[in-house]
Amino acid sequence: MDLAQFYRDGGVFMHVVSLFTIIGGVLLLRRVGTIRRSFRDPSEQLLRLRRGDDLTPTLIVASLLAGAAGTCLGWLSVTAAIRTIPYDQWPMAASMGVQVASYPLVWSLLCAVPLVLGHGVLRHFEQRLRVVVERHA
Repeated sequence: MDLAQFYRDGGVFMHVVSLFTIIGGVLLLRRVGTIRRSFRDPSEQLLRLRRGDDLTPTLIVASLLAGAAGTCLGWLSVTAAIRTIPYDQWPMAASMGVQVASYPLVWSLLCAVPLVLGHGVLRHFEQRLRVVVERHA
């Protein structure tokens, strides 16, 4: 299976997860820019480093919850679809349906991991910079 088919089969929640991931990625890139600018203007270093970013963790959680909601709704659709076919075909249909229904959750986890790592690295870096700036101020 290729990525395009995986994304298509996941449904509308794949778009929601992708949107949250793109916004979170842009916020992380802006934080990198803020950290870089803080080196150019020493008088505002501490102010720039204190603001931090509260929206990225919220977007990460929202992305995971959207993936979980998409998976739950997918499972409901699979259950409804299975009831329309003959009983002897239920196991095969259920195994394929549950796999496809899980795609939004898998996509949300794949998108959340880099955001969590990026947020953690930047937060650690900002905390270390705050200590250095406060010592020299």
